[in-house]
Amino acid sequence: MVLGCVKLMLSAVYFWMYAAPDPATPAQAVAAPAGNDASSMQTSRTPQDEACRPELLSVIRSRARELDRRSAELDRQQKDLELLKSDIEQKLAQLKKLQAQLEGPIKKAQKDSELRFQHLVGVYSSMEPGRAAALLGKMDEKTVTRIFASMKSKKVAAIMALMDPETAASISARLTKMGK
Repeated sequence: MVLGCVKLMLSAVYFWMYAAPDPATPAQAVAAPAGNDASSMQTSRTPQDEACRPELLSVIRSRARELDRRSAELDRQQKDLELLKSDIEQKLAQLKKLQAQLEGPIKKAQKDSELRFQHLVGVYSSMEPGRAAALLGKMDEKTVTRIFASMKSKKVAAIMALMDPETAASISARLTKMGK
């Protein structure tokens, strides 16, 4: 009896997949494949096959409903993803536009800052070494190191010679690391 049910299930699946009419097509337009018409299937059925048929059809219909539900869910999710993708692309375009708008002022501010720094380097370069050493000795070492890196070596040597030896040594070490 189990073998008969399995045979019936396989033939029902085959019939459902290949011979069952599409709900969208008119019944007259669908023709069953040769040798698989309803009359030839009925003649080969056994009483055991008839007992399994309602259960099999119920399982197949349930599975078809589940597949339809999953398909509808996947379609909905795909539409949601397409909307999200579109939204992300719009926001990305806005961010790129904003970035382009901000790059100009940022570059200008950086250029202005560099010009002011170069002016400061020029001021300390033109100062008497003793006066420059006194002023630079009160500044933070990072700034002094940066200023010295932009000055001529002879001027830096003259200023460092008049600075506190520990501060001069520390700035020298920073200048060495800066070159690496």
